[in-house]
Amino acid sequence: MKRLRVTLRSVPWLGHLLRSEEGAASIPAVFWMPFFVMMMVASVEMCILGIRQTLLDRGVDLTTRILRLGVAAMPSHDQLKRSICGNIAFLPDCMQDLTVEVFQVDRATWSSDLNGRSVLCADSITETNKPVIQPGVSGQLMILRACLRVSPMETLNPLSQALTHDIGGDYALITTTAFVNEPQ
Repeated sequence: MKRLRVTLRSVPWLGHLLRSEEGAASIPAVFWMPFFVMMMVASVEMCILGIRQTLLDRGVDLTTRILRLGVAAMPSHDQLKRSICGNIAFLPDCMQDLTVEVFQVDRATWSSDLNGRSVLCADSITETNKPVIQPGVSGQLMILRACLRVSPMETLNPLSQALTHDIGGDYALITTTAFVNEPQ
């Protein structure tokens, strides 16, 4: 049996392809392209989350300004949500995804009725676990916590798995502010 021996001289076009340097720069680019695309998508998602967090902070600050000044009595949970969502732009389903809690803090012990309770987000509301809205008294230190659930762009960004999210896959944007009820 005769062995078939292939050399570069016997197949001239194969030798030309092996020695050619055309397209040599495209191979590393093909390997690195998915990484750069993933980083760009992650940057866009983090920017969008940052903008949403800023909008939530602004909406809560504008709403609590009235409470800080003591102009009006403590509104209900739905009125607080409506006011915060009215001050936020570009957030769809704000009324469904936002949860607001207002509670008193005792300045002598720096404790409240909610000590040890985590921030309540919209997906965890049950009959026994409702948002607390305490009106407070004159000169009382109050804390307002707002939690907004937002959906990620998970299908495009595997890095979003590193962020903390709930069972439904949403992120929780949380803002907290404190104010003192003005003396009447």
